[in-house]
Amino acid sequence: MRAHSAATQIADAYRAGVYLGEQLKPLMPEVVFLFTTIDYADSADILEGLHDGLEKDCIVIGNSGDGFYETEGANDFGASALGLNSDGAIQWQLHIGKSVSADPILATRTALQHHQQASLFFMVSDFHTDASLVESVLEHEIHVPVIGGFAADDQQWHKCALYANHEVLNDCVVALSATGTINFAIYVENSITPMGNVGIIHQAEGNRIDSINGLPAMRFIEKETGKPILRSDATSLMIINEHEQGIKRVRSIVQEIGHSENTLHLYGGIATGQKVQVCLAQPELIIEETYKLAALAAAENNINPVAAIIVSCAGRKKILGARLHHEITALTQHFGKLPLVGFPSLGEIGPLRTTHGYSGNLFHNMTYVLLLIGS
Repeated sequence: MRAHSAATQIADAYRAGVYLGEQLKPLMPEVVFLFTTIDYADSADILEGLHDGLEKDCIVIGNSGDGFYETEGANDFGASALGLNSDGAIQWQLHIGKSVSADPILATRTALQHHQQASLFFMVSDFHTDASLVESVLEHEIHVPVIGGFAADDQQWHKCALYANHEVLNDCVVALSATGTINFAIYVENSITPMGNVGIIHQAEGNRIDSINGLPAMRFIEKETGKPILRSDATSLMIINEHEQGIKRVRSIVQEIGHSENTLHLYGGIATGQKVQVCLAQPELIIEETYKLAALAAAENNINPVAAIIVSCAGRKKILGARLHHEITALTQHFGKLPLVGFPSLGEIGPLRTTHGYSGNLFHNMTYVLLLIGS
């Protein structure tokens, strides 16, 4: 596998695409991963420019995020692109599942319909959906690793963009399958800390939680933290399941959506009757665990990485602020200027590492997902 990445902050979308394409052109990529800020998402100009700069047609997958990652760091405006060329060893296929907001299960199944032959999937989705229903398909029906995340729109909470070849889409799941011998390693890090009492969901529907332990959901959070929710460090609820040792299922609180006195909105649903615990996010611990993950990846380096893709929660970005660069420098400290792209997301997808390989594919919040692609 050969790889090359590039980034730009050219304001004009078409010219930005041309620049990225020209940078990747010598590689003659079979597939390009494209991550942008929402600024380029109003039209397909960046995709048109990318293909014109490449002077060839190739598969393109990607999305808008809450900023983007590239080898030199994290940015709030612009785009990054990663090209891969397996010299024909990998068969790449792009699939689209539509109407993910109305039917997350069908959309996910449609996008990953050829999973029996695939070795690996990269998947992106519109954030206007119940991610827990997407997860139900990924975890129980797709038996190869899937990594990716949910697109974002720079905290506007309006409309994100998904990129599929020459098209800008929304309300979809877009999935890229890699079939053949592909060397890769997946690492998932979640360093949030549960606190306080365990509560039981008494009333919930979809992504909305109305009651926990007989209290309005908002009041339960405030009771556990001692602060109003918008002034507390509470970021998430962790689902407590005694039968799932080692698996963290976390659902972040959507603080930007107006909550009533009683209700709480999450990025993924939690069913009535499930146990939960309030979680806190601590910047120092997030940074420490990111460096530990990078060190582990370097120590296990048996795939000779040629590229990296990072999908990290936009909530981590909000908490880390100016220290967000550690999510990149943790890697470059061990792997040098590795071709690298990625995006801060509104939900992350990836399996956990186990003693026998990988767990089922899971939906995460407040999580850092790293895909290393080997030579």
